[in-house]
Amino acid sequence: MNDLIYGVDNEEIRKITGEDLKVIKKWKKGTKEIPESALKLLRLYLSGDASALLGDEWKGYRFVDNLFYVPEWRNGFPPHEIRAMFWKVQQLWSLQREIELLKQELDRRNEDINTLEVRVSFYKRQLVLESRFGMILERSFS
Repeated sequence: MNDLIYGVDNEEIRKITGEDLKVIKKWKKGTKEIPESALKLLRLYLSGDASALLGDEWKGYRFVDNLFYVPEWRNGFPPHEIRAMFWKVQQLWSLQREIELLKQELDRRNEDINTLEVRVSFYKRQLVLESRFGMILERSFS
């Protein structure tokens, strides 16, 4: 990892790490060990490697030219697109929840319709029976 700093100007390393130029020269000579925190910052800043700070599960994720690159996607994402994706995901979650509620309401109403159809069938049979009984009574008393 120390070879990471050899191609970089001392002043740029100072801007990245905030370390004194004398210390940086000692790093480059190898007389002083580079702290892990400085190495992580340099790796993130110089190569864009997100796993430098965030851990191994971020391997392959990179920050390059103010864009965030995901391993499965060839184009980088600017901050405004990441923010827009976050809001789209929130909107999607909200719409999925609303769809679930609407499905539950639809199921409830379908049950109501089935119950009403059973009642309609019952009352229709009753009406036919009463009509027939009425006709029988009318014939018997006329």
